Amino acid sequence: MRLLKKYPNRRIYDTQTSKFVTLSDIREMVNGREKFRVVHSKTGNDLTRSVLMQIIIEMEAEGHESLLTNKILEELIRFYDDKMVAVMSPHLEQMILQSLAVQDQLREQFKSAFTQPYPTPEEAIKQMMDQYQELTGQKPPRG
Repeated sequence: MRLLKKYPNRRIYDTQTSKFVTLSDIREMVNGREKFRVVHSKTGNDLTRSVLMQIIIEMEAEGHESLLTNKILEELIRFYDDKMVAVMSPHLEQMILQSLAVQDQLREQFKSAFTQPYPTPEEAIKQMMDQYQELTGQKPPRG
């Protein structure tokens, strides 16, 4: 897991590469599914969540469509004042992860549907004949 240190001057230092990184760099880490943790350089407090929220705010400012509508944000605020937050947090996380898994499957299906070459008429006929033989155990009738 990469350790990133955030300094009082708001700069973030990647201890693995020994370089300062930007929110854009961290966004690339997220997209690359790299594990990291952001801590305050002096106190060691975990700042990962606040940095991730900053990235979301920056993305929306760039014009990306918001996933967190005002209605969703209002409901999230209400959850924080409810004793059910401990129950809802894992449930909400699981729902989002399942939704992302379905999205990944759809992307793969679309990708393979549009990247596979169309068979020639001869290849298509041969494939149908082979499938007929597999299903029936007989050679297809000639006509």
